[in-house]
Amino acid sequence: MAALAAAALLLTACGRMNSSSSGSSSSSSASGSGQKEGAWKTGLAIQTETEAGDKAGTMRSIAAAVLLDEDGRIVQVVVDELQGKITTADNGAVTVAEDLRSKRQKTDAEYPLSSVSSIGKSWVEQADAFGSYLMGMTAEEVSKLETDMDGYPKDADLLSGCTIKVDGYREAVAAACAQAKALGAAQGDSLALGMETADASTALQATADKDARAQLDVTAAALTVNVSGRVTSAVCDMAEPSLTVDEKGMVSGDGEVKSKNLLGDDYGMRKASALGKEWYEHSDGFAGYLKGKTAQDIEQIPDDGTDADLASLCTIDITDLQKAALRALDSLRE
Repeated sequence: MAALAAAALLLTACGRMNSSSSGSSSSSSASGSGQKEGAWKTGLAIQTETEAGDKAGTMRSIAAAVLLDEDGRIVQVVVDELQGKITTADNGAVTVAEDLRSKRQKTDAEYPLSSVSSIGKSWVEQADAFGSYLMGMTAEEVSKLETDMDGYPKDADLLSGCTIKVDGYREAVAAACAQAKALGAAQGDSLALGMETADASTALQATADKDARAQLDVTAAALTVNVSGRVTSAVCDMAEPSLTVDEKGMVSGDGEVKSKNLLGDDYGMRKASALGKEWYEHSDGFAGYLKGKTAQDIEQIPDDGTDADLASLCTIDITDLQKAALRALDSLRE
């Protein structure tokens, strides 16, 4: 009888141990799940190229923002595009198009694609359909998306909502996925993308001694926002495409233009920086400073360097970074 009682006690103890172990495992799993949510990644890429023609030129930037889950699959994606054009005269004078808004910033009437589209949809509608089609894909799967020789999609399901060229958007999204980092985004957040472009040309009249140079500063910001309207993660980048014009109005360009994030240390700001930081590090400091802030908070950030907390992280001109971030947040309210 004593032996039976001891055995019963042993079995009871084992059952309690198993129950405790199971509970511990569940808790660990839940904790792991939380960590996976924290491992959601935010990515941004700017793909820029210049095209030179006869007495004309184009500076084109495609920006792509992505939100990836813990498995590296796309949860949300937003793309936008800027096409800055120049024209020249026989005497070397250069004119830069005044309208430097991106395609998302223009109305359908201002960029009338729906009226000529075979599916009757605007550029924004087709770009969003492209983004929806990519949901659940990895960077590798995106890069394998087939297009014809002209860059148009080949998949019938995609063509039902998007008939515009997508080869450039495909490359930008794949690049954004490759550059994505865990910065605080989590399940339930909304992704937003904003672009701000400024005419940074230094000389628009070529002479026999000096070429003219048309340049655009293209800034993009990708933000994730929680249900309370506060930023949970942010990434910023910038590209500086330019075109050269000689005294006869002939245009030349470099083709592909790397963004400042991609240039990394090769951008060469570190020695001139009071903080000893490269441009991408200043940008990361600004982006990190946005976390937890609302649109109103970001709008009130002074751009003159008087914010001591921001100045300890970032001393570059934040004017266009701030505008791009606010454009991103504005897009969520539209």
